[in-house]
Amino acid sequence: MKKWLLHIGFFLILNLLMLVVDGTALVNDFEFGNFGNEILQTEIFTEWFNTYDTPFFNVILLFGLIHIILFPFYSILFKKSSSNHYHTN
Repeated sequence: MKKWLLHIGFFLILNLLMLVVDGTALVNDFEFGNFGNEILQTEIFTEWFNTYDTPFFNVILLFGLIHIILFPFYSILFKKSSSNHYHTN
């Protein structure tokens, strides 16, 4: 449970930082190339994930949300049971 809260906390802090920095001179223009620009012109980034003015931040937001959604399933599937560990005194 602590790891899950740590991931959510980091995601929220990162989004707060991106919200403060977005639209200022502190943000560089990132070059995505032709393939990256085609992806950024898709509906998912033009209509669903257009929270920030900087396209790179929208990509980070999408990957962060995917991570937050999939992390509990990953931790449940690969959770190690405590009965397999040997305790030495």
